[in-house]
Amino acid sequence: MFKTQNTILSAAVVLAFSGAVTAVLGLIKGRLLVSYFGVSEELSIFYTADKVPNMVYSLLVVGIFSTVFIPLFTEKVLSSKEASWQFASQCINVSVAFFMLLGGTLFILAPLVIRLLSLDKFTPSGIALGANLMRLMLGAQLLLVVSSIFTSMLQSLKYFVVPAIAPVVYNLGMLLGTIFLSDRFGIYGPALGVLLGALFHLLIQLPLLKSLSFKWVPTFTLKDGMRSILVLAPFRLLSVLIANVISVIENTLAIWISTSSVVFLKYANTLQFFPISFFAVSLSAALLPALSSKASNKKEFKRIFLTSLHQMFFLIIPASVMLIILRVPIVRLIYGVSNFPWEATVKTSYVLAFFALSALAQGSVYLLTRAFYALKDTATPVKVSIVTLGVNVLLSLFFIGVLKWGVWAIALSFSIMSFIDFMAMLYLLAKKLGGFTLSDLLIPFTKISYSALFMGILLYIPLKLLDELVFDTTKTVNLLLLTGIVSIAGLASYLFFTKLFRVEEIRLFYSALGRIRWKLSNRPGVVTSLSEE
Repeated sequence: MFKTQNTILSAAVVLAFSGAVTAVLGLIKGRLLVSYFGVSEELSIFYTADKVPNMVYSLLVVGIFSTVFIPLFTEKVLSSKEASWQFASQCINVSVAFFMLLGGTLFILAPLVIRLLSLDKFTPSGIALGANLMRLMLGAQLLLVVSSIFTSMLQSLKYFVVPAIAPVVYNLGMLLGTIFLSDRFGIYGPALGVLLGALFHLLIQLPLLKSLSFKWVPTFTLKDGMRSILVLAPFRLLSVLIANVISVIENTLAIWISTSSVVFLKYANTLQFFPISFFAVSLSAALLPALSSKASNKKEFKRIFLTSLHQMFFLIIPASVMLIILRVPIVRLIYGVSNFPWEATVKTSYVLAFFALSALAQGSVYLLTRAFYALKDTATPVKVSIVTLGVNVLLSLFFIGVLKWGVWAIALSFSIMSFIDFMAMLYLLAKKLGGFTLSDLLIPFTKISYSALFMGILLYIPLKLLDELVFDTTKTVNLLLLTGIVSIAGLASYLFFTKLFRVEEIRLFYSALGRIRWKLSNRPGVVTSLSEE
């Protein structure tokens, strides 16, 4: 709890474990919500109302404090602790003031915002409900803004455990609100849970900050470090704004198709983001401080980045293959309640498959973006995002408005956009660093892809045979057994093929297992590893 993690791999493991727990709790929350409210307009209103508060939060936290803030705060720490506390206090005070101004405006205009986001498809009572939910969740985001600055401070100081627990308790608060307040307050129960979770997120980090002697300073200035943030932040803010605009547009397009499509899109996106959050987000968060420290050494910078990119490939490519092949049983197991009929399962599984196609590209973009930020280049990612936003919107409008495809077309256009984003950013980073060799990029990718392809074949065949000849999958227990057996067989085959093709990352996997065995047995020994991993 109160120890530092001093390598990329150790920090990434902590964040990955936390991300997995958080994602599981998110899936449980989704199942509870659909159990209580079904595929209803009420639930669609809840998810629509959450879009704008989440956007404001993302602009401040994802836009600044998870990226731009960390390198600058790290520099302050190297000079003096007092200077770092002063800088952090400035950021907290300015952020709260900005949030109060923007949030207050949105609080007043909430009914108009909901009407615009829903294309006026919600009833007047639905618009009023959405406005009230949005106002309630704006209050939660204010707490999260302050708490997330604490998270960035602790991560900069290489304390990753407590910040990793914060999103877990946040989701626990949301679950408690859904379970204990939904019967009495209806859809307001989950919204109150968001507020409770935000409070938990804040309180869990205070003891560690107190032990580090953090002192809040009542100062408000746009000078010193804040000036550097104001210089670096605009492009990053625009990048985050674009990402949130994409999410809002996707939600609005789903409403255009049908209000229930909002639920299908939301749940498929939650499932497909599970491996991205577990592997790519956690790895990129741990990678940023390490890359920032090597920004002046291009050779070391490239080595650390490529090693992390290959590790992400090794983990996320097989995960995306499993999501595509096992999409129906996964959706049915997670959301298969009486209020979520078979038609909803099928439509959600289609959306999930098209999202999962681009898991590799989505994960890579997280790492590439952090690489640019470590080089203090916030402009390049946003320039690429502006282009890909246009591609995404035009494709979605064509697929839905002209071809009349279903909600899965939103996921397809998003995946196409993600691959364009990935290839453009990789090319521009290579140009900035003096180039990557094709062997460094393609050989590991090719080996991992072939391993995942063979794994996919060995997943699909037993899945069909067991489904048709052995298990009655209308029963939950049989469906769970089928999915478990096929998944274990697939993972075993993946490990076999990566070993056969001599994928470098499998050596690290067995090295980690050897490290665990050694610690458990308490025997002396030496395990080799790459120094920065």
